[in-house]
Amino acid sequence: MTRIALYTTVYPAAKRFFPDWVSSVRSQRKSGFDVWIGADSMEVDPQLVVGAEAVHVVAATAEDTPASLRCRAMIMMADLYDAIVLSDSDDILEPERIESALSGLEDADVHGCALGLIDEAGQDLGAYFGLVAGEDPDSVLPRNNFLGFSNTAWRADALRRCLPVPNDSIVLDWLLATRAWGHAARITFDRTVRMRYRQYGENTARVIPPFTNEQIIRATELVAAHYRTSVVDALSYPEQRRHVLQEAAARVERFRAAIEGTPVVLDTYRDFLNQLPPHRLWWLSVAHPALEHIWNN
Repeated sequence: MTRIALYTTVYPAAKRFFPDWVSSVRSQRKSGFDVWIGADSMEVDPQLVVGAEAVHVVAATAEDTPASLRCRAMIMMADLYDAIVLSDSDDILEPERIESALSGLEDADVHGCALGLIDEAGQDLGAYFGLVAGEDPDSVLPRNNFLGFSNTAWRADALRRCLPVPNDSIVLDWLLATRAWGHAARITFDRTVRMRYRQYGENTARVIPPFTNEQIIRATELVAAHYRTSVVDALSYPEQRRHVLQEAAARVERFRAAIEGTPVVLDTYRDFLNQLPPHRLWWLSVAHPALEHIWNN
């Protein structure tokens, strides 16, 4: 793959972490890639990023949503490059991140890597995020996500087939991964930590307890919205995959009905959820399988 793009989005809440991201980009073992930056509600000086072949900034317009900005940038990149490596601007790339991502894409359409959790100051929290040995990506994606915008690389043709997305999408990374899964893309995962995933107040998908009732309810709303879009998408999937996705969506609706209908169920679920270790998959706070006895009676 000769044409490579590294993409991130910068926005006000993550601005203070951007210098760490830039430093990690400069430290990459692999050279010969372009950097693309989606500038969401702020300006970015391309001169801040050195070590890339070229730096391109895609500025949000007044009509853009967070999803439409990212979608617009990805469509542009998919037409110009062979591979697109995604990373969040509040996280940190390990020096071999781009190199290992390209190696993974030799035998895959979508390739993810494990993340190591760090705190707001960048200190290691000693927690692993991602798939474990023997875990099948195809069996996980219908229920939870491990392919985020910080730890994923795509072949351009595979990404192009999954675009565009609705402008109001919030769980955009999982939607794209689910579309790839639905169309039987080759998905692989590297269990070596290649990214450092920062945990702080603005994380959309919280993975470290404690969780509040409000956070659980909000996460459930986002996951339910994800399934509403994904179930419509699934009309074009093979029958078996469509059925699996429909079952996963129905399971979340049962969970939502349980926590909304009986406050004691939500309180009990929250208490037990907060006794579990940090999550290694996104959206495990919603209908956690280890707590199914609490809400799925």
